[in-house]
Amino acid sequence: MSETNFTLIDDGRAVEVAARISGDSVRLSPATVHAALGWELKPEGLCQGAVCVPVRDRAALLNADGIDLAALAHALQRPLALEAGERVAYLAASAAERGAQLASLQAPDVALPALDGTLHRIADYRGKKVLLVAHASWCGCRYDLPAWQQLYAELKDYGFVVITVALDKSLEDARPWIEAAQAAHPSLVDTEHRLADLYGMVNVPTVVWIDEAGRIVRPNAAAFGSEIFKDLTGFDSPAFLDAVRAWVKNGTGALSADEARQQLMLPSPDEQLAKAHFGLGWHLHQAGRGEAAARHFARAGELSPDDFTVRRAAMPIQGIDPMVSPEFLQLFNEWTERGRPYYRPRS
Repeated sequence: MSETNFTLIDDGRAVEVAARISGDSVRLSPATVHAALGWELKPEGLCQGAVCVPVRDRAALLNADGIDLAALAHALQRPLALEAGERVAYLAASAAERGAQLASLQAPDVALPALDGTLHRIADYRGKKVLLVAHASWCGCRYDLPAWQQLYAELKDYGFVVITVALDKSLEDARPWIEAAQAAHPSLVDTEHRLADLYGMVNVPTVVWIDEAGRIVRPNAAAFGSEIFKDLTGFDSPAFLDAVRAWVKNGTGALSADEARQQLMLPSPDEQLAKAHFGLGWHLHQAGRGEAAARHFARAGELSPDDFTVRRAAMPIQGIDPMVSPEFLQLFNEWTERGRPYYRPRS
């Protein structure tokens, strides 16, 4: 079996490797696995530094053509979305790994661009209280950007910053709303949906409170900056904004570590597998492979039906109206029938 070029996306990081492909089976040499993923096959199992994972079926994992990628993902308990015919796979973080990261309450760091291309990191704002707000052009919450800018202008002299992040397929999708808000706070765009994955976000708007030490003191919650959609959502934005003001000025409202962990919604294996399929679908879409991309977007939605950052976000990517299309109305009706779940604690 001859080798061919293959794209392996490791938790958002794309690596070009040599692979042997037969049908739906993809095999990588042990040296490639070690170089690309950091795992080395030893007598005691798959090892990365001092950590070793036992391999129960070594014959299924390794043969003369190399290490089977699906068997490797299974051994590491990492979700894998594979499109062998397109020579690409997405290996996502496991639910256990992502859950442990979230349970640490240390705000995950990620570098994201502003409209001018300047990269900002969440960690750049250590020493300030941070209100992290995820929104999107495909959500009515885009109209709240002026309210978030107003809150930032009001409280910035108290050691506070608002960071808004648009989960959109391009900077241009987010640009009209950011420019209309005359945003002077860090107003960033996440075309890869890394923020949603790292923070376990399943809808927009989502807000997170992060203290000066980079610790999450209020995890993912739905909140709006204005009353525009109160009749639809039922959320009381003045009460929320007052709570933020009290936290910034007086330090009240921050949860203890135990309280914050009790409010976490930790991802399930199916939800992490959905992230893998969405990531693979996005890669295929960018490569012009729309039919293959659609299969993975659909599979992501089946695995995580209440995740709007998967199901609704995929709509504009595929040219589907995310506001009034039959597809969105079906999603919204199903979600409403399930009680409009935003963030439910799950341990």
